[in-house]
Amino acid sequence: MPMKSKSSLPWQVRAELFSQLATLERAGLPTDHALATINLPQRYQTHLAAMRKALTRGKTIAQAGAQAGIFNSLETALIAAACQAGSPAATYTRLAEQAALHARLAKQIRAKLALPALMLLLGLLINPLPALIMGTLSVGGYLFGVLMPLILIAVTYMLGKGVFNTFERDTSSSMASTILQLPLFGAWYLRSKQRDFVDSLALLLHAGVSMFEAIPIAQSTIHSACLEAQCKPLLRQLQRGQSLTEALTFVPWLADETLIAMVKTGESSGTLPEMLQRVAAQLSANLEHTATQFAAWLPRIIYALIAGWMAWGIIGSGAFMPQIPADL
Repeated sequence: MPMKSKSSLPWQVRAELFSQLATLERAGLPTDHALATINLPQRYQTHLAAMRKALTRGKTIAQAGAQAGIFNSLETALIAAACQAGSPAATYTRLAEQAALHARLAKQIRAKLALPALMLLLGLLINPLPALIMGTLSVGGYLFGVLMPLILIAVTYMLGKGVFNTFERDTSSSMASTILQLPLFGAWYLRSKQRDFVDSLALLLHAGVSMFEAIPIAQSTIHSACLEAQCKPLLRQLQRGQSLTEALTFVPWLADETLIAMVKTGESSGTLPEMLQRVAAQLSANLEHTATQFAAWLPRIIYALIAGWMAWGIIGSGAFMPQIPADL
């Protein structure tokens, strides 16, 4: 089983790195000289320095990148295979496209949520103003009312992130089944893991990595302990002489009719990597569409909730209603 590693670089930086590596490789520049000319944000230059140092110690570019925390396990295997076959320029380009896709989807969602976040902040600042002006709310109470929701949102986010990380590390099927049965999220999560596995396997096979070596590496890109555990029969069945089509039926979350049909076609026609890439492309398109719809509808829901909350706060405070004297 290959050693798992994750890149410490964000997607956008990785896209820029691989794009520059591809350009420099096609220009015929030696790797050590190429790394010296790569332009990345200053805080990531230490990673490149560590990679250059590893190269001077005799490491291959794949090994040096993994040791410096620049390449993950999939990228390391792909680059190593590409270097053995000749030039890694095409692999760099493919990895750059893949990283750019991840960066674009994340940026799209962040951009859509920026305005709702600003609206929420304005709502927190404006909503208690009538009570503050009328003297029914102290300055301390006003600040508390503004800061406490922000603190609660931050705590909720951290708790949710912690639960999600625990879920991805947990090997028990009970917790996984509960999370995966959640409406919308469960189906989206499974599709994303199917895409990660199939795309990784396609890239590895296309680069010339053998099936027996590619399967464990592709599994390591799933980053879900429970789903990885369910993949264990896959390699065993292949070692027993079964085809990939037959082996996939032993993995419930990969036993998709479309995937199995495409794999069967690829194995019978000798075009398995191409068939897997077609499946991965379709899954990527579906995930991108889902992310686009999510980015379009979530702000609208947030707008409606904030608008209703602000209206309720203003009306409830009586700011626009005349006060009737008590002695009348």
